[in-house]
Amino acid sequence: MKLKNENKLILKQWVRVFFLIVIVAMIALSVFLIVKSMSKDTSREELYNYNYNSNLDYKVYLKNNAFFTTPYLGMNKQYIASLIDHIDVDTSFDLQSSADLNYTYTYQIIAQVNGAYQSAEGKSINIWSKDYTVAPAETQSGSGNKITINKNISLNYDEYNRIMTEFRDAFGLSIDASVDLILKVDVNGKMKDEETESLHESNEFTLNIPLLEPTIQIKPDYVNNGREVVYAAEDTSKTINIPLLVVGVALLLLSLVILKTLWSSLIRITKKSEYVIELNKILKEYADIIAESTNLPDLSQYDVVNIKHFRDLVDIEEELRVPILYTEVREDFESWFIIITENTAYKFVLKQSDLIVFQK
Repeated sequence: MKLKNENKLILKQWVRVFFLIVIVAMIALSVFLIVKSMSKDTSREELYNYNYNSNLDYKVYLKNNAFFTTPYLGMNKQYIASLIDHIDVDTSFDLQSSADLNYTYTYQIIAQVNGAYQSAEGKSINIWSKDYTVAPAETQSGSGNKITINKNISLNYDEYNRIMTEFRDAFGLSIDASVDLILKVDVNGKMKDEETESLHESNEFTLNIPLLEPTIQIKPDYVNNGREVVYAAEDTSKTINIPLLVVGVALLLLSLVILKTLWSSLIRITKKSEYVIELNKILKEYADIIAESTNLPDLSQYDVVNIKHFRDLVDIEEELRVPILYTEVREDFESWFIIITENTAYKFVLKQSDLIVFQK
C-alpha cells in the first residue's frame, strides 16, 4: 500500500528551494546594481609611461705588484684587498618617457661606511655608520622625453679601510665593515599641459664593498631597470548612474514583494504533518489487514460503534477476521477505518485536529 504524500512532499520541497534560489539571486543582483550605480569609475586615463635603466660598472685598479700584469681587474671577481689601489666606477641612469616632459632631476653619489657587530644571539647589529660625499648633489632641468646621467668616480679603497681600522682598534671590537657606494637619483616632471607634477621617481643604486677582509667580492644591490605608468589625476567627483539605480531599486522591491507574498510557504520546514506521519505508520504496520476503499461506505443501516483507539479496532479484526476498510474523507486531514459486520460497523476516525496517539 502506497504511503500518504510520499512524492508530493518532495515536489513541494524542490519548489520551495527553487523559489528561494530565485529570490536570493534577485536580491543579490539588485544590491549589486545599486552599489554599482553609486560607485566611482575606477578606470583611469593613462597619460604616459616611462622606462628607466641604471648600471654601476667598475674596475678594480691594483697597486704595483709582481703577480698581476694588468693594471686592473674587471667586474665580478675575488680581489686581494691589500693590492687594491682604487676602484673606478662608471655610474649611469637613463629614463625614457613616451611623452615629452618638463623635468627636474637631482643626483649625488655618497660612500656610506658601516660597522656591524655580531650579538650573542647571532644577529648583525649596525653600531656605526657615516656618509661621505663622493660626488656632490647636482640638479638639472630640461624638457623632452629622455634623461641621461653619466658620472665617473674613483673610490679610494685604502681611505675607507683605514677609517674602519681606526674605529675597530679604538674600541677593541670585532666588527663586519663595509663601504656602500650609493648613486641617488630623484626625478620630478610633468607633461607640458599639466598644472601639477605627475612624475616622481626616486631610486638608490648601491655597490657593497667589504672592508677589513683579506679578500673581497663587490656585490651590486639594486634593480637595473623598471617601468612605470602615470595616470591622470583621479576624479574625486561622484556621480550616480540613475538608470542603473532605478533598475536596482525596482528589482529589489519586486523581490521583496515576492518574498513577502510567499513567506509562509518558503520558510515552512519541509516535513510531513503529524496526521500524515500517524497515517503512514498505520498503513505500513497493518498493511496486511487494511483494505483501501475509494468510496465511503453507507453506515446508515448499521449500528455504528465509535472506537477510541486504533489498537482496539485491530483487536476486533483479530477476533472477527474481517478486513479493515480505509477511506480518506478529507485529504491531509481526516481518515476513517471501519470494520463492517452483519449489523454493526466499528469505526475509528483519525483527524489532524484531535490526533490520536496509539500504542501497540
